[in-house]
Amino acid sequence: MKTNFTFLSQKHFKLMALAVFSLFLVNCSNDDDAPEVFEFEEFENLSELPEVDDPEPEFTEPDLGSVNDSEATKAMVADFQDGSGDLSDATKDNLTTVDDFSDGLVTDIQEEAQALDAATIEEILNSAELTGDYAALATELENLPAGVAALFPSIAFSDDYNRAQEQNKDGIIINDLMSDLMSQAGTGPCFDVALASYNTALEAPIVKRDTQLATINSNFDARITAANSRNDDRTAALNSMLEENRALVANSASAILTYADSISDTDAALALSLREFALLYVVKSTVLINTFETEATSLIADTLTSETERIATIKTEKTQLVQSNFAAVKAEADALLTAANSKCHNQGSGS
Repeated sequence: MKTNFTFLSQKHFKLMALAVFSLFLVNCSNDDDAPEVFEFEEFENLSELPEVDDPEPEFTEPDLGSVNDSEATKAMVADFQDGSGDLSDATKDNLTTVDDFSDGLVTDIQEEAQALDAATIEEILNSAELTGDYAALATELENLPAGVAALFPSIAFSDDYNRAQEQNKDGIIINDLMSDLMSQAGTGPCFDVALASYNTALEAPIVKRDTQLATINSNFDARITAANSRNDDRTAALNSMLEENRALVANSASAILTYADSISDTDAALALSLREFALLYVVKSTVLINTFETEATSLIADTLTSETERIATIKTEKTQLVQSNFAAVKAEADALLTAANSKCHNQGSGS
């Protein structure tokens, strides 16, 4: 039996070999064209931005003091109003003291004393500055004998007045990216990945920093508003106190005038003495109340200034702390970026 073998032609063999070689080249080409993966996991361990507490500061209300009426004069007024018509020995002695003092005054007050009434009392008490005979009389009442001074109101200043006499807001701005770091970088995918990793790592610290700064600014605004509100409350309280003081003086002076009118027909001399005392009492009280108003208003203003300065200082200090904390985290990120850029350079410019 004859066996026949079929052999590939030389042409067919060459074509098959070429096909196998082509497949080999394709596989090699695919391996060579695969993009290199650049990873910088060190940025994932970037330190977190620390918390910053901004507790509410405590403020102490200033003691404005007070204008205190004379106990001796209150006793005299009670004597005038008891309806008996008889005056106590203490009242008589006080009137004698005032009478003797009035006789030594340079300013002639008889005419003003005779014309004194409720409307005039209110006008004097509401005068920010006395004029004419009233001003001259006020000058003579600046230095009084103890017995006379005891019949007029007195000012009780607190220690806060002495303390008051003895005693912008944006933080540092730090750019999120530094130009010098950019100048260190090259071009290519490695550098692009390094910069992207850097920016991603800083996203959370930047957000936290901005949130902290926003909270500090919000706290500052709220505290300034509260300080102004406290200032308004103090001013309202002072005005109420002054109104009460003036009303008390007006009522006492009116009571003196009422008693003077009741005895004008039977004891004109005593009635005139009482009217003169009422005038002195109103004028001196006006000076004292106005003095207290000036000093208390100044104390209130000083208190507001002190509070707002403290609030501003807190904002500045907290802002600087946040910026300092962020600067430290950013410096850490900058160092990582510098190291990453160096790696890229060592890998052949990142290409």
